[in-house]
Amino acid sequence: MNAKKSGRAPAKTPPKKPIHLKSKDKSAKTEKPGKPAPAPAPKPPAARIPAAAAPKPAPLPAPKVKKTNGAVKVGVVGCAGRMGQMLLKMLINAPGVVVVGGTERRGSAALGQDLGALAGAEPLGISVSDDPSLLFDSADVVVDFTNPSATLQHAQMAARTGCALVIGTTGFDNDQLASLHRVAQRAPIVLAANMSLGVNLLQQVVEEVARILDSDWDIEIVEMHHKHKVDAPSGTALALGEAAARGRGQQLRRIARRSREGQVGPRVKGEIGFAALRGGDVVGDHTVIFAAEGERVEITHRASSREIFARGALKSVLWAAGKKPGLYSMRDVLGFSVQAPQTPTAPGNGSNGG
Repeated sequence: MNAKKSGRAPAKTPPKKPIHLKSKDKSAKTEKPGKPAPAPAPKPPAARIPAAAAPKPAPLPAPKVKKTNGAVKVGVVGCAGRMGQMLLKMLINAPGVVVVGGTERRGSAALGQDLGALAGAEPLGISVSDDPSLLFDSADVVVDFTNPSATLQHAQMAARTGCALVIGTTGFDNDQLASLHRVAQRAPIVLAANMSLGVNLLQQVVEEVARILDSDWDIEIVEMHHKHKVDAPSGTALALGEAAARGRGQQLRRIARRSREGQVGPRVKGEIGFAALRGGDVVGDHTVIFAAEGERVEITHRASSREIFARGALKSVLWAAGKKPGLYSMRDVLGFSVQAPQTPTAPGNGSNGG
């Protein structure tokens, strides 16, 4: 039969659906119309390679602290002087202490002598040297009753080795004291103008009396020492002046009157005066005078032997051995101080803690 003549319509081919090519990246999806495509997630920033920084200075090494095992090893600089010989004698006979050396300045007649014989004791088999650096390497504690410039050099050696340094030297100026404060960040240093128990008690008493008495009471400090003493006023007199000034809430450098001569005029209210006497073999006399209209209070300490200073130095040696770096005083060694009375704070007013 002819297909054209048949009544059947030709079969229709169904329309082909469009083919959507899918990306291999699963994150690329076809979104429904009408909705905005979400912003692509931000990529994490690429790691930056830091530029070469300028080299930082190497930090200072941690301060050394010498640990003592058993007896404390002690050295004495300036061992041939009056105080040096007294110290040697005291240290040689002290329990818990071993003398490991002593030094003197170059050219001293004491160089090469036995330390024990120098102190009037049995020979130790140790000769007086002129090299203090070796002494600081071997000792736990070094005692120094020399002069300000030598003491500053010894303090640097203490900072290098971590050796404790007990200083009885006086006559430091402000710059030298500032240097000692800096060095004390690296080594334990005990600094005392006077190491006797009595004088340090006197300082506490003077501070308390100055706190109690008002400025109507004038303060004068008189000291006398042997004819060989080279500094004036004595370090002890200045320490007593500092104590009195603290009691008054003042700074000594602002109110000190170190000498009077000629037509000086009337006394300035509130100042602290000093007078220095020299003669004979006086070990050390100190008097603090509180003078008012109609009455006077005098507090005196008299030293008749240098042995009292050596005893204080021995206490300082035993106390300082193995201590952490810092600048200490005989207050720390002896463990006493006068505390200022607590003043009630008015409501609404804060306390400055001072």
